[in-house]
Amino acid sequence: KAGDFMTTYMGEDPVVMVRQKDGGIKVFLNQCRHRGMRIVRSDGGNAKSFVCSYHGWGYDTGGNLVSVPFEKEAFCSKKEGDCGFEKADWGPLQARVETYKGLVFANWDAKAPDLETYLSDAGPYIDTMFDRTAAGTEVIGGMQKWVIPCNWKFAAE
Repeated sequence: KAGDFMTTYMGEDPVVMVRQKDGGIKVFLNQCRHRGMRIVRSDGGNAKSFVCSYHGWGYDTGGNLVSVPFEKEAFCSKKEGDCGFEKADWGPLQARVETYKGLVFANWDAKAPDLETYLSDAGPYIDTMFDRTAAGTEVIGGMQKWVIPCNWKFAAE
């Protein structure tokens, strides 16, 4: 549903993947443009917005900067009255997102070929794998974590 999110990685970059109200998916860098702090600190859930815990910059689920504490005091010249601070320029980096058969593909390069062109001859193989039954394919993935009451030697024993 809208606002469902999960954090993961694209290569070495931490990202947030969020379901939008229109059913689409947005993927953005999980890093505040102000001081580089992680914006979302949990593995997943549902949210209406995100707030960086360092200085409180607020983002909507699309990754757009929507609020900055003390914006006028911090970024506006009192003599001129014009801030020159555009929130649209300070949101986290957005990835280009496309989906195929329920798989989500994201890319930082806006000039890269579209997904259909990129997959080209691999498309039929993906279709064969994911169209085996009318019910579709269920993928159970993501990170699984356990807290085990033990010391560091447990893994070796």
